[in-house]
Amino acid sequence: MYWKYMKFNKVKNVGNIIFNNPKKNNALSIEMRYEFSEILNACNLDNDIKIVVIKSESNNFCVGADLSEFNSYPSIIESNLISKENTLWKDLYNFNKPIICITQGWVVGSGFEIVLLSDFVFSHQSTIFKMPEVELSITPISGGTQTLLKKTSISVAKEILLFAQPVDVYKAYDYGIVNFHSHDYDLLLKKVDEFSQNIENIELNRIKNVKNLLRVSSDENIFLSEQLEKIYSEVN
Repeated sequence: MYWKYMKFNKVKNVGNIIFNNPKKNNALSIEMRYEFSEILNACNLDNDIKIVVIKSESNNFCVGADLSEFNSYPSIIESNLISKENTLWKDLYNFNKPIICITQGWVVGSGFEIVLLSDFVFSHQSTIFKMPEVELSITPISGGTQTLLKKTSISVAKEILLFAQPVDVYKAYDYGIVNFHSHDYDLLLKKVDEFSQNIENIELNRIKNVKNLLRVSSDENIFLSEQLEKIYSEVN
């Protein structure tokens, strides 16, 4: 099947989702989000797939929302709300198979939220994470205030969200956001392959059960925060 902004391939039990919008550094347009959701849902239904790897072929993982689309709407806030109507974030959160993100270059805004909604993060040392919403006079609107807390402490979350300062891969590793990092991209891919092989040996229903059980304790906070983020975005 053809997608304009995404690529997909399956190797044994691994589904590889690849961002393919290099001219815009994989900025997430509305169309790209729908394509992403479509591939995720297909992976969810494919019982041969036990693990999904999300990566980019370009020098940047994802620079966030496609800001050029914001000119199509009356305000940056309204465009942010429209983009949220796509179910991508819930699809990622509810995905019941392990997700690995392989990052390099900029991981910004909604690109960062994709990473936070994944299970494991393997980063090239060129990776820079950033949440720029405060600088744009908006708030995270896809549960980012809570997904960040799942990965790290409240003090680190405040630092990242309130000051919008770039976070390099070393800090991200110390903060618990990154599981493994390397300056050698080929070594990074090798480590992901080794990690994937371990998961491939586990029976699929056991994988799903463990993910579902681990998710139970945070469900209420995640979905409450999404509603609160939406309200704050509408009134501020």
